[in-house]
Amino acid sequence: MIRKSATTESDSTLSSRRFFSVMAQQLLGTVLKICTGVILAWMLSATEFGEFNAAYGVMMIASVVAGLGLNQFVVRPFRHAITTGDYSIARGLRYFIPLCIIAASAVSIGILFGTHLLYSHHSMVQVESFAAVLAMLPLVAMMSYLVSTANTHGAAGRAMFLATTGLQTALLLGLGIIWYLAGDSFGVLGAAGVWVAASFVICLALWRLNRVVEKRQFKSGPRRTNWGSWARGSFPYLILGVVTMFLIQSPFVVLGWIHADGEDAAMFAAADHLAQLLSVFGAAALAVFSPAIADAIESKDRLKYTSLIRRWWIVVCPATIVSAILISVFGSTLLGFYGDQYLAAYWLLVIIAAAIAITNCLLMFVSALQYVGGGRSVIVISAIWTVTGFAAMVVMGHYWQEMGVAITQAVAFIGMYATMMIRSSILIRRHMSM
Repeated sequence: MIRKSATTESDSTLSSRRFFSVMAQQLLGTVLKICTGVILAWMLSATEFGEFNAAYGVMMIASVVAGLGLNQFVVRPFRHAITTGDYSIARGLRYFIPLCIIAASAVSIGILFGTHLLYSHHSMVQVESFAAVLAMLPLVAMMSYLVSTANTHGAAGRAMFLATTGLQTALLLGLGIIWYLAGDSFGVLGAAGVWVAASFVICLALWRLNRVVEKRQFKSGPRRTNWGSWARGSFPYLILGVVTMFLIQSPFVVLGWIHADGEDAAMFAAADHLAQLLSVFGAAALAVFSPAIADAIESKDRLKYTSLIRRWWIVVCPATIVSAILISVFGSTLLGFYGDQYLAAYWLLVIIAAAIAITNCLLMFVSALQYVGGGRSVIVISAIWTVTGFAAMVVMGHYWQEMGVAITQAVAFIGMYATMMIRSSILIRRHMSM
């Protein structure tokens, strides 16, 4: 009877209604992000659009470093405090994590900007543009932390809305106002200013949300620290976050700094923005399926786990593949919204869309590998494919420019997820036979 109740409860989380609700929210944020990119492409030249995206890509990698893995680590001690009523450690984390993020952001900005000053003659990113984009770094890192804590306090929907739809809406409003006021004089510095202002507004909104939803016990009382435990606990999240974000953003590192070409970076950015429509299916399904996957592995229920795999492929694969075909068919039309020069990015769009479609089908195995105790395997596999992929991008980018970079990134992502699928299958078979 207990097993039946647990199964019923887990199955209820897989309802079509919940899946489409999560997907609709993800889709809205992604569509608004594409609209933001389209308007920015109208306001900037192709070279400037590439310059902004190259600088933004490096900033995003650095923001993960500045987060120190604490945004994910904090969930467990916060939940433990709510469950046990012992809030002293949680208060310590709540007080010190923002200070750590600010300090790490300052160090990251200093290192990145200093390095860029030394090697700026190799890059197509201007010094002042890079400095302006780096101003976003602490805000992006802080947003990630505030979303995580809001999730812990039971405000996941509101936090996600602010961080996705809210942020993109603020960006659209900011771009519209600046376009109206500045007209043709708008450049990369203006774009960075809009992003900084919008990020600051959303950070304030997320901070206010946390203040409203968190229990009063988090706000006052004695604080305890355990720096050694915090460092050990957050380090795996930091490494995994950095290598994953680096693989995502490495094309902009290659095209912006190593094979410095603003137009190539712009073409890749436009294609990548559009292809991200496909990632909505995987992200929504993962949010819905993850609790059931964890339950099946914990209870060693092989039948239920096999059923989840089958349901994942039934839900995600057909929708993703059909959407990838539609994007390929209408790719030229979609790219045309960015401008006529972006029609040259059609085959980039096809390659990136195909890679996302394939990785969507394999995405659940990343969660499965983590839940079965393969956290170290996830880090090692991700690191190997990221380093190998980046080295190959540098070589392929030399010969085939942005096309070589796109192909190499696609192979690296597919190889990484396929390796995790194989590794998770081995560990789960061993786990369920014990």
